[in-house]
Amino acid sequence: MYQLINFLKSMVNWHMALGIISGFVQVYSIVPYIKSILKGQTRPNVISWSLWLVLQAIAIFGQISAGASWSLIFLLAMFFNIVLVLIISARGYGYKKYGWLDFVCLASAIAAIIVWKTTGDPVLAIAGVVIADFIALIPTIAKTWREPFSESAISWLILTVAAILAIFSTVKIDFANLLYPVYAVLSSLIVVCLAYFGQRTPKFKVTC
Repeated sequence: MYQLINFLKSMVNWHMALGIISGFVQVYSIVPYIKSILKGQTRPNVISWSLWLVLQAIAIFGQISAGASWSLIFLLAMFFNIVLVLIISARGYGYKKYGWLDFVCLASAIAAIIVWKTTGDPVLAIAGVVIADFIALIPTIAKTWREPFSESAISWLILTVAAILAIFSTVKIDFANLLYPVYAVLSSLIVVCLAYFGQRTPKFKVTC
């Protein structure tokens, strides 16, 4: 019996299992957002989501070039979510508007690729993606601070859980495999806290 248990343990790769679960959780996190789109409550900006698609692709290829671990599944799932939103948006649920944040994200993406190809260091490309992604997230953070009911705390919490699972799924403890998942945890928690506590303490809501 003891030998059987040891054999079963050897057959199970817990890092892989966590990576796969992380991917499923990440995919599930987009469900409330898609429901909101189909109800007409949310209209995604096709330009912004297209740029996020480029940023995500850079992060994926950067991690692969640096030697990917199971945390890559989290990035692939996020890439899938973005593609799904773009497909739905293209069917009339989205709109196209190019703003200064989109320009900054595009410039950051180009800079990340140039730095990557010039230095041969994919970690710098992933760092560029994180910076660009956070810049794109700033309006959402500001909006959630002013209007906490405009974001779903549970959706962002699900994304946070997926990112945490991705962190623990990696077998390579390095910046390439941990930088984006760690950033995803921290950035998502900001929105979770603003939405959750803002919805329960409206007297602290900022109206400016």
